Amino acid sequence: MKNALLLVLLVVVVVLGFLLYKKSHAFVGKAHATHQRKDHKGNTVDTEECETLVGKNSDVCIIPISYLQSMTSGGRLDTAIEVHHKEAIIWFAEHGESIVVQQMAGADCSHHGEADNPPFGSEPLLVDITQVKPNLAFAHITDNPKNENYCYKTNIDVTTVDGKKTTIDPHEFLEP
Repeated sequence: MKNALLLVLLVVVVVLGFLLYKKSHAFVGKAHATHQRKDHKGNTVDTEECETLVGKNSDVCIIPISYLQSMTSGGRLDTAIEVHHKEAIIWFAEHGESIVVQQMAGADCSHHGEADNPPFGSEPLLVDITQVKPNLAFAHITDNPKNENYCYKTNIDVTTVDGKKTTIDPHEFLEP
């Protein structure tokens, strides 16, 4: 019963987030809040706030796969999305694609291809990764302070309706 209630609530949050996302993109040229943060090494990292935050405390970040794909296709900058402790992330594919979200690994946001593992005693950035439906996945952000000011990337396997498979590798930056 508890799991069914959580699933219903998650679906409601996703639907509301999707509606907010669609509404926010009705205006062409909407400005995105971007920042320059310092990582644990003191390097400058370009970050972008989550575009669609929902929930009572604005602690659920909804990320459409098309948004991430636009970063890799040159439509927008490939910047790290800011996340915070105890937040949740929901990824969804809005055009019929299926997705599989992998665990996040430490990455150097200044040199997107290089590994940069958090210190001993940290934990994975994401906990409770759950594939709710083929086009919907969610996870919670860990509360471990040793993960702060580190950048993470995941591989998200995307399969289009016509069977074409691609992998995208978005980056997240954990802000205290």
